[in-house]
Amino acid sequence: MVVCRFNSLNPHQPKGLENLFDYYKELEKDRLSFIFNGDVSDDITDGIIRITEFNVNNFEALASLSKRISFIMVECFQNVVRHGLKSEQGLEKEKAGGLFAARLMGEANYISSINLIDIQEVELLREKLNQLNSIEKDKLKALYLEVLNNQELSSKGGAGLGLIQLARKAGQPISFDFESISEHLSNFYLSLKLTTAGQSEPGEALRFTKSFYQKIKASDVLMIYKGDFGKDSIMPIIQIIEEKVKTDNELNTSKGFFLILVELLQNVSRHNLNSVSKDGIFMITEDKNGTYWTSVGNVVDKGTKALLIDRIDGLNAMDEIELKQAYKQTLRDGVFSDKGGAGLGLIEIARKSSEKLIYSFDELGDGNHFFTFNVKF
Repeated sequence: MVVCRFNSLNPHQPKGLENLFDYYKELEKDRLSFIFNGDVSDDITDGIIRITEFNVNNFEALASLSKRISFIMVECFQNVVRHGLKSEQGLEKEKAGGLFAARLMGEANYISSINLIDIQEVELLREKLNQLNSIEKDKLKALYLEVLNNQELSSKGGAGLGLIQLARKAGQPISFDFESISEHLSNFYLSLKLTTAGQSEPGEALRFTKSFYQKIKASDVLMIYKGDFGKDSIMPIIQIIEEKVKTDNELNTSKGFFLILVELLQNVSRHNLNSVSKDGIFMITEDKNGTYWTSVGNVVDKGTKALLIDRIDGLNAMDEIELKQAYKQTLRDGVFSDKGGAGLGLIEIARKSSEKLIYSFDELGDGNHFFTFNVKF
């Protein structure tokens, strides 16, 4: 329960940053939440798999499903790549691309994809999926071999081979739906819930996917990661973002960008209540002017809150020359602490950021606070 908010928010920042705490509250009980919104490619698949495998393999209840989960994640993601319409196909940027989501929630793993398709594909896809959902599990392998041997591969990734494989590995019906966007376009929703508890309620994963999709689209969010911020999780996140910026010429790809990105992610690990699981949330958002923001958040205690306010406000009061001098002096003094050094990370972020550092605290009612830290590029 939120009691009060202390903040230094900029009124011109995108809507998503103001909602980071709201996203955290909704995803708080998730061991892992990963949402990627926009034009997608094969290149980021590896990073997504690494993040998921790390979290699944460290959760005994789902460890036995690790291989199936990884396979289904790839196939769902590939579904966006195969069928999704891209911005270069004449669509407005905000209407192009797709959305991929994975949630490790309780003893279940939700996997979803959403993408725009030509409305002429709807009935064919609907027919294929209804057919697959009606076939008994032990007969799906025979169908796969039949299609593989007797039908030609198409530019959309085969004659439904990917969908057949999804049905085989999931072991339960695939949830799907279509939503007309215009006379030419339709949203294609595809969702699965994997659990060791057996069959899930029909449509359960789909309802979550639709609801969350609307929030993401309304907030101009490009990517959200909620989960562990240890080293094994941070590196795949960096990999995914590197692949993302390679295809987006508007995003600043300088060394300064990645330096700030690493420092922001490590900041969650440094200032975290839990010494074992470094839980937090990370988000990239684009504002209405095409400017990109990175935002991170995690729970801190009262003492850490006071420390962060003192350090950040002090850095915001410095000019470029003073920041450079502060960095050199801090480095020269050589006083490093268990919180990531004598403020070196924060100084580097302040030096590379294009604006003053923006942050906020939400009181949780238990003496702790949710710390949100935003940086503009």
